[in-house]
Amino acid sequence: MIVSWIFLVFQLLFALFFFFLVLSFYTGAPYVPSKLKSAKRMIELAHISKGTRVVDLGSGDGKLLFEAASYGAIAIGYEINPFFVLLTNIKSFFSPYRTRVRAIWKNFWRAYISRADVILLYLIPWKMKKLEDKLIKETKPGTKIISNSFLFPHIPCTEKDSDNHVYVFTVPKKRV
Repeated sequence: MIVSWIFLVFQLLFALFFFFLVLSFYTGAPYVPSKLKSAKRMIELAHISKGTRVVDLGSGDGKLLFEAASYGAIAIGYEINPFFVLLTNIKSFFSPYRTRVRAIWKNFWRAYISRADVILLYLIPWKMKKLEDKLIKETKPGTKIISNSFLFPHIPCTEKDSDNHVYVFTVPKKRV
């Protein structure tokens, strides 16, 4: 009897996990982990220094958050999948970056990003225009946006690493 209940709970947790994976695809950021080399290049191109406020939209397992924190950043990730939020926050608690890395269970379309100095993302191409509108409206001029693989239609690319498909954008002073 107990084995049956354990199996049922496991199935329910798996179904919830799958539901959030599908939901994240619909909202714009399915879980596709950045390759380690691309993640490192994203952080290098962000030119992070101590105290830089970094926001990762769709932070997944938190890889970019920890990489940014290793450079001294205060890193916040917005993630729609509560399992990844829990995983990241547990890893953060047991890491040397526990005061600088935090994941928040929230749809990043409703995330508070206006104080970010750097925004990291790896979305799907058909959501880039909508995200561009949000970023232009809510961020301050000079905010760096580092994208893995995909370009914005109007914000000019200011730096890139073609080998790793990493693109840097800077929010312009004059809004597009």
